[in-house]
Amino acid sequence: MVSVKQLRPFAGASLDAFRAASGPVALIQQPVELLAQRPGGLAARTVGMAHRAHMDERLLAMLRDFDNLEVHFLQPTVDGEEWTVGRTDECDLLVPDPSVSQHHATLRWNAARGGFTVRDAESMNGTFINGAPLGYRAQVQLQDGDTLAFGDAQFLYLRAETVYEHLRLASPRKAP
Repeated sequence: MVSVKQLRPFAGASLDAFRAASGPVALIQQPVELLAQRPGGLAARTVGMAHRAHMDERLLAMLRDFDNLEVHFLQPTVDGEEWTVGRTDECDLLVPDPSVSQHHATLRWNAARGGFTVRDAESMNGTFINGAPLGYRAQVQLQDGDTLAFGDAQFLYLRAETVYEHLRLASPRKAP
């Protein structure tokens, strides 16, 4: 896992080289230690209490602090490959937030669509796409730019091309 700031030097690479190194999709998350420092962060919450009213506020805070966001690249190798999301070390995507269940959700690669679906694993605090709750039995195809929340842990779901473009736009241009 790397920060957006650490990825900035790769903005000069070609898109094909960036995609080959990163994989097709990234989940971008605010680091847990930064979330805990914000009002309404981990220190102010009770375990098991997800405060949905603050999701939009936290997402805006994430975007203001874009350089410090953590990037999780998902690099599937076969169609149907799954990633477990949760707060235990056995999960493929470890999210150490008390609002996240031990096994919270599952992401599944769909090669034909070039993206992931998400399914909640009957978590205590739910899985949300763009602020809307995902039902326990639902499996939803994620779209570039979706916000994804496991309990209170917020992520941006972005295709590698989108991450690459954001890095290029935000990188300082060298004078000719």
